[in-house]
Amino acid sequence: MPVIYVSDPSSIASRYLPDPVTEASLREWIDEVAAAGIDLFIQEAYAQGWTTYWRTEGFDYDARPQHRRFLPLLDDGRQPLGILLDQCGRRGVRFGAGFRMNDNHGAVSTAQGVGAGADFIVDHPHLQLQETPPGALYAESTPLDFSHEAVRAFLLSVITRLVDTFDVDGIELCYRDHRYFPPGTGRDRRHRMTDLVGRIRSMLDAAGQRRGAAERLFLGARVFATIDECQDLGLDVSAWAQDELVDYLSPADTMYAEFNLPYDEWAGLIAGTRCRLYPSIMPWTSVIARRRAGQQPFDQDQQRALAHTMYAQGAGGVSLYNHFEVMHGGGGAHAPFYPLALHDTHHVRSGERALGGRRHYVFDATWGGFSGFGDDRTSTGAVKAQRAVIDRPGGEATYTFRLYEDFDGIASAQLLFRAYHLTRADRLAISLNGRPVPAKGLKRRDDEIRADLRPDDTPHEFARRSMTREKRPFTTCWFPLTADLCIRGDNRLGLTLTASDPEATESIVVEEVEAFIVPALDRNIHADPP
Repeated sequence: MPVIYVSDPSSIASRYLPDPVTEASLREWIDEVAAAGIDLFIQEAYAQGWTTYWRTEGFDYDARPQHRRFLPLLDDGRQPLGILLDQCGRRGVRFGAGFRMNDNHGAVSTAQGVGAGADFIVDHPHLQLQETPPGALYAESTPLDFSHEAVRAFLLSVITRLVDTFDVDGIELCYRDHRYFPPGTGRDRRHRMTDLVGRIRSMLDAAGQRRGAAERLFLGARVFATIDECQDLGLDVSAWAQDELVDYLSPADTMYAEFNLPYDEWAGLIAGTRCRLYPSIMPWTSVIARRRAGQQPFDQDQQRALAHTMYAQGAGGVSLYNHFEVMHGGGGAHAPFYPLALHDTHHVRSGERALGGRRHYVFDATWGGFSGFGDDRTSTGAVKAQRAVIDRPGGEATYTFRLYEDFDGIASAQLLFRAYHLTRADRLAISLNGRPVPAKGLKRRDDEIRADLRPDDTPHEFARRSMTREKRPFTTCWFPLTADLCIRGDNRLGLTLTASDPEATESIVVEEVEAFIVPALDRNIHADPP
């Protein structure tokens, strides 16, 4: 099953490649990518109206400081994108170019002193989205309004120029930013984006025919986490798949890996089409997890659990996005660094490999406590903060989580949850899928160490300005997870307060649930499915 690696416009450039960039450094990078077992390498080559990793007449080259390190190569007539493409061909790795259809980093580049983007964006304010939903962070970018034919034509022209310049295997369209149409108009205007996707598909087909390509040039789309979010923002992913405009879809939250996503709904959407499902593995599970321990990304146990969840619901492969976050400074740099970090991929390339090691499932409030797009909301407007709130003195609540373990070949398993404001004097009755959890196996403690950074010492500016969550007391509870309690798919954790601490007033909140699965020692961790 394929593993896709997506390199964004700037992170590798600013944190991994030397200054100035040399041809040798680019080839060495791809050698590491190939050694890591990557099947398809995507270099995002367009953002904020700028071309990145390549330069061409009629379009602005990226003005940000990190992209000046490519200028010596470019001035010498050598295109970095062409070097990457050539080395991928030598190493048997497919190569695609990625396009940020809009980009929300305008405030960042403005702070760098180079403006919000290319001349096409800044000189044509009438082509930008004029309305924004409530939320301070929407105002920090300059997204284009795809209602305008001029915007769609510009995107098509730059993609066409790249395909005419480089013999890429295909194109990935990256839809991960705030808006593409005015608020509330996405479903009514989605046909306009579909028209653009169709024109790109036709252009790629024509280019493939001219080259005499053995197979059609692929067109992939990185889209929002759920089908409804895509449709609300004007991305008619159903039409793209059913009309065979795209060859794969990579759904994901804009920043976080969600273990509870209904990947089976995506599998149903593409059933009977040539489109494939390659969901994204992201480096954190939530805003709070990103703040914890200085932005430490989740580990291989969590990667295996997420990959297994995806494969069990019909994924045909996985895509690594923002994987290079381990290199970030400002409190967010964590070993192993690149190039060793690239080799995380081997254990997620099939469902069987994911089952071969420990699995750590994390279900938490994805955007809980974040206010930049409205309370608990992601940029699509969707509320993503599941919580079970148990009111005093005798409330009850349910927390739902997705698990696809069949318990064959498992040595041990447990379910853990953290109950905020649960005191020693409180008593909870716990059930799973309507079956009481035996009191004998239930454990609890109130001294678990959680290095949760407060807003004033969070190293990442984005989180610091938008998080309002304070530290809260909590009790950690856990119990054995067994086949008779658990079902395959959606599971319901029932919580009932049977005795309330008379001195406590705060409601009990459960928004962090985790499952730990330890496979039997004799499981073959190197096996692939037949």
